[in-house]
Amino acid sequence: MNRTVNVDYKYHNTICEKMNLWMILPSSTMDYRSDVIEPKQVHTLLSDEKMAYFELEEGQTLHVNYDAQEYKADKELSLSEEKRKYYLRDTTLSPVNKEIRELALDIVKTEQRTVEKARAIFHYIVSNFKYVYPPQSRGVYPFLKTMEGDCGEFSFLFTSLCRSLQIPARTVVGSWANGKMNGHVWNEYFIEGEGWIPVDSSMARLTRRNIFKFIDSDIRTLNWRKYFGYTEGQRVVFAKDADMELIPSFQEEKNEKVFYNMEAMYINDEAFYWGQQSLHENAPYLQPVYVQLDSNEEFQQQKLTTTDLLGFWQIRELGTSHILSRLKIFSIVLGLIALPIAFIFDNMYAEILYKGFFIIFFISSILRRERIGIFSFLLLLMIMSLLSSVSS
Repeated sequence: MNRTVNVDYKYHNTICEKMNLWMILPSSTMDYRSDVIEPKQVHTLLSDEKMAYFELEEGQTLHVNYDAQEYKADKELSLSEEKRKYYLRDTTLSPVNKEIRELALDIVKTEQRTVEKARAIFHYIVSNFKYVYPPQSRGVYPFLKTMEGDCGEFSFLFTSLCRSLQIPARTVVGSWANGKMNGHVWNEYFIEGEGWIPVDSSMARLTRRNIFKFIDSDIRTLNWRKYFGYTEGQRVVFAKDADMELIPSFQEEKNEKVFYNMEAMYINDEAFYWGQQSLHENAPYLQPVYVQLDSNEEFQQQKLTTTDLLGFWQIRELGTSHILSRLKIFSIVLGLIALPIAFIFDNMYAEILYKGFFIIFFISSILRRERIGIFSFLLLLMIMSLLSSVSS
């Protein structure tokens, strides 16, 4: 099955005279549309990603469209000393200090192998923290205090605990590989000779607590334990870490005052204004961009939206995956239309139709590898029911 998706991203500057914008360039060839805007600077990072810096005048649109492969962890079997230090660093969102190390040591007990230490951290997070969106405040410390957070907080804590034990780890920022503005964050940790290994503790928590959580979703799910070491692959990477240094640097003095009509997000329980502040010249995360708004009082009454701060992205599956997804939607809609007709009017033909459409829905879901066990069982029941209806 085709595992290529199309990523379409737009940022339209309608809110200030001049805006600075940073994003990680996709490894695929980019096709700029609308206003053709070239980056002012491009820098290669330690992660081997390329960070691009753009300047957008009011009314200009950055439009990036590219095809990408669904997610696989990097096949990098060894880290240079410089890279190792980078993925062990202390950051605002994932601190590395004595307090965190003591917690990590208490979690891993006497485990000696890296994989078992990471597994113990995974089980600790999945077992003790509740998924809540949006979180009251971002960062490890609020997460430890409230025991509640979204995929970001689950990931920041995993990174923090691993790094405190000298296990290189990173917070992967990206999106589910379908839909609009469907962001997601997960982890990778590193073992010498094996490479980067994926971990998704927030999905493990969600699927452990409710196996039917994603029953109507296009997102494939795994048994919760498998999210340690595997993912379904149905995701796209925007940036291979959070709390990243912006190059060129974010000039904090440009934003001495908050002019814009926007709600603060909170990081470590302190107000933070996206696009008007940085974390010591770092972006909290690039999903897929970070912007710097020109503080112009002319715009102070304009209430900012999520699109004003992040832009807008849409990801479409291609090939067979896309066809099966459309078939799922059409069959379930038609089945739900035929179902009440069959019962209200006691109509045999409508009964056969809704059962047939449900069978198509279950088969399409199974071919997409979504909830195979549940849908296989329901498919069997529906086929038996359809045969009974036809024979009668």
